Amino acid sequence: MEAAKQSKVSRAFFVREATGLVRELSWFDTFLCGFGILNVGLGLVQAFAYAPYVFPGSNIALAFVIALPGAFFIGLLNSLFTAAMPRSGGDYVWVSRSIYPVVGFAVNFFVTFSVIAAAAVNIWYLASNFLAPAFYVFGLKDVAAWVATGPAAIILGIPAILLLILIFSLGLNTVRRVMLVLFLITGVGTLLWLLIMALGNNNGFIAGFNGLMGANAYQGMIQTAKEAGRTVDPAQSGRYSFYAMIYAFQMYSGFQMIGYFAGEIKRVSKSAIQAIMVALAAGALFFIIGALVVVRYFGNEFLGAVAFLANSAPDKLNLPLGAYLSSFTIFMTTNPLLRIIVSLGFLATIIWILLPQMLIVTRNMFAWSFDRLIPSWIAQVNERTHSPIIATIIAGVLIYVMLLVTLLTKFWAYLVNLAGVGALVGMVVAAAAIIFPYRRKDIFDKAPSLVRKTIFGVPLLTWAGIFTLITQGLVVYVAFTTPSIGGAVSMGSLLASLAMFIIAFPLYLIPYYINKKRGLDNSLAYKELPPE
Repeated sequence: MEAAKQSKVSRAFFVREATGLVRELSWFDTFLCGFGILNVGLGLVQAFAYAPYVFPGSNIALAFVIALPGAFFIGLLNSLFTAAMPRSGGDYVWVSRSIYPVVGFAVNFFVTFSVIAAAAVNIWYLASNFLAPAFYVFGLKDVAAWVATGPAAIILGIPAILLLILIFSLGLNTVRRVMLVLFLITGVGTLLWLLIMALGNNNGFIAGFNGLMGANAYQGMIQTAKEAGRTVDPAQSGRYSFYAMIYAFQMYSGFQMIGYFAGEIKRVSKSAIQAIMVALAAGALFFIIGALVVVRYFGNEFLGAVAFLANSAPDKLNLPLGAYLSSFTIFMTTNPLLRIIVSLGFLATIIWILLPQMLIVTRNMFAWSFDRLIPSWIAQVNERTHSPIIATIIAGVLIYVMLLVTLLTKFWAYLVNLAGVGALVGMVVAAAAIIFPYRRKDIFDKAPSLVRKTIFGVPLLTWAGIFTLITQGLVVYVAFTTPSIGGAVSMGSLLASLAMFIIAFPLYLIPYYINKKRGLDNSLAYKELPPE
């Protein structure tokens, strides 16, 4: 009798008729979110900023090819899980229902922290590596030099985050319109950038580079890197190309992340797989072709030299706008209009990625609030805009705090093994996919037919989980056996990277026991899917 009474009270406390969120996103809107995080322009820029340094002589295009099958299975897992449990929170909902609630929260807390940290870094890059070149091509060289500094990023981060909060406070319709505009600007700028490289050649770039930097500056950059200690062993190129797939995985990452806001996607069972697979196909095509074009145009030795100097001897780099490929537009053409279009394309792409990142953070907090892991008022939704405004403001504050931590401390120096730990967390999600059809048969049997499809008698979702587990295990191996990815693996660095996963356990247990003392059983919230 007492147990039934507690169940009734707990159910009344945890469940309400509806979330207040509305399914407003079409499959194309959802694609824009996934493709915006995958972000081809930014991905190519970052891949060539680090991979040639860590793995000298590696073939980046080949690395993207090697990583593609693993990315496919990760995408398949996420699309099937999204269709089976289409609610805000993504892996928080999936893992908490498949394995155990506290494990689901720990996985999701780690991911949310990672997205907040990435958004903060992107705001820093927005100023230093993308806004600065835009000012430069408009002839405002002194402004460009100031914008590239850390203090400028701290100052400009405030209006950037306030603008994000404003856009999201106006509702998803406004968000999707802004994303479409940014997608179009990015598309024109990125395609033009690739076209200039495809129609040009290495000799043309050398002439442009030497014309601005001085006679023989191109060869001088390569020689400077050699004198600073850069070496390439041709015998290691195959192995290094394989290892470089860890960067390819990082660049692919994002296309699959629509499950975190699945509660707002129309016809989600169909839209999820459409959006995810189209984003992956488009991303893979541009990454592979783009990597080939970049190497052909800039030259492999030059790209390796720039990456080496930028990471190990930045005082010897002597480039006007830094080492990112997005800053090389001034060497690629003398046409001011082409320079402006390409620079605005890169600027739009770094703003575009911030929108889906903000969406992920706010919807994850919404899911926690709905299950009473954080105060319920955080999940309040504006009746007019259907937007969780309080969660949006909190997300903006957290991103800005992380920006300050990034620029004012050595915080990132302690997270050298974050890529490996992220893959470990991905293995937990893969394990959830493997057992979900058997452990939560009540939910699985109600899922769309595609989710329930079997191959050799085994559910497709389980197969996706098995291959994702293998893929993530491979990334873990590369991350922890190749210290130069971030630094030497030590107990301290490992615990620092694991901290945001470990700390989630007490953060979950504290409200759990508080609610239990009040006669409320949190575990009841995980017996079924959250409401729409």
